[in-house]
Amino acid sequence: MGSYDVIVVGAGPAGVSAAKAAALGDARTLLLEKCPTIMANKPCGEATSQATFKTAGVEPKPSIVLNKAYARVYAPNMKFVEIRDVGFLINKSLFIQEIAAQAAEAGADIHVREEAVSVWRNGDAMRIKTNRDEYSAKVIIGADGYNSTVARSLGINERSEPIPTVQYVMVNCRLEYTDVVRFFLGNEIAPGGYAWIFPKSEKIAEVGIGVRAAPAKLYLDKFVKIFEKELGSAKIIDYRGAPVPIGGMIKECVLDGVMLVGDVAGTVIPLTGAGIHSSVAAGLMAGEVAANACHEDDVSKERLSEFYEKYGPWINRINKSLKVMRALEKMTDEDLNLLQSILDASDILDLANGLDVKRVALKLLSHPIFAMKLAKALL
Repeated sequence: MGSYDVIVVGAGPAGVSAAKAAALGDARTLLLEKCPTIMANKPCGEATSQATFKTAGVEPKPSIVLNKAYARVYAPNMKFVEIRDVGFLINKSLFIQEIAAQAAEAGADIHVREEAVSVWRNGDAMRIKTNRDEYSAKVIIGADGYNSTVARSLGINERSEPIPTVQYVMVNCRLEYTDVVRFFLGNEIAPGGYAWIFPKSEKIAEVGIGVRAAPAKLYLDKFVKIFEKELGSAKIIDYRGAPVPIGGMIKECVLDGVMLVGDVAGTVIPLTGAGIHSSVAAGLMAGEVAANACHEDDVSKERLSEFYEKYGPWINRINKSLKVMRALEKMTDEDLNLLQSILDASDILDLANGLDVKRVALKLLSHPIFAMKLAKALL
């Protein structure tokens, strides 16, 4: 049986980042991953901002950054708002592996194909049983996804509201735009969510959808048909689905000797469903707090709650984005079409990312329809 300061369960963006930060903080760290490979096992649009790489401390090498693109957000009538900020289309597996390599370099142990079976508290220490061994730790960081074993073992039942998402990776596409990530809104296209086309190269695209209270695959197939000209001769080489937590953060993601980050904690921007940047940030902050707490020999809930303070700006963004999402859920397609004609790129970015939401709300306050429907809800 091994003994560690910090054990991180799950090697997604949040988990590898937590392991890296804990190891850099001189904590004896173990990263456990149940799959045979540390890779992007969950379907994901794999588009990130350039700032994500800065936060993660990863160099945007050509092997990881496959394409660069700006964005368009389409209303149901297919008119769009163009956002000229250039983002990266990435190989998410290589991005995660790069952070895992940094964690190993900092001294973390990494075990793949080792699944956490149960977690419990034993006096002052945390214990974890896997399919291969048993370990003790001062702090366990659960980054093991929406159906987290760590959370379930410790009786944490609250979960962020999920949206079912399905994504195809399609090859032999005839893409009209190879340098634009496209988002499509509308109750006919994606009720309660949105659909997307992300170009990985000239002929390869990620085409996906998130919908609520409706069969995701049915709507995705319908969406592919709408873009028959671009996708009609394309073939699917990857077809995956997963719940994405868009209901904001759970109330309690810190306990004595335990921290939760990533999908299990709801560290995802609700309106966009984007979680790479926010989860990397959550992992780094959790790992740093855990390492410091171990050195101080105080891993109480109170001590570990420093995480909330460090992650505060992100929590604020997640809460604001959730508020925007709740208001937009009530919009009809006519409302969305009208909104497209009023909002500009900076408005969309602020609303989607939970940034200066108040500024956009004040802009909408003078509009006869949106003053009541949207602005007041946002303010």
